[in-house]
Amino acid sequence: MEHPPTTPPLPADYYRRHAARVRKLASEATTLAIKEHLHEVAQEYERLAERVDSGVPPNG
Repeated sequence: MEHPPTTPPLPADYYRRHAARVRKLASEATTLAIKEHLHEVAQEYERLAERVDSGVPPNG
């Protein structure tokens, strides 16, 4: 018997809001390495949002 997840999946908008926030931080960063890292983090949030939109759990 499978148990349901303990927390419901988060909506795609949640991940998109965080992606936007991280992109804003990247635009304010003064170090190239930090800018690049933050852009990568934002892309990962966008990928998570796309998974939610397609019906695939973000951690699945």
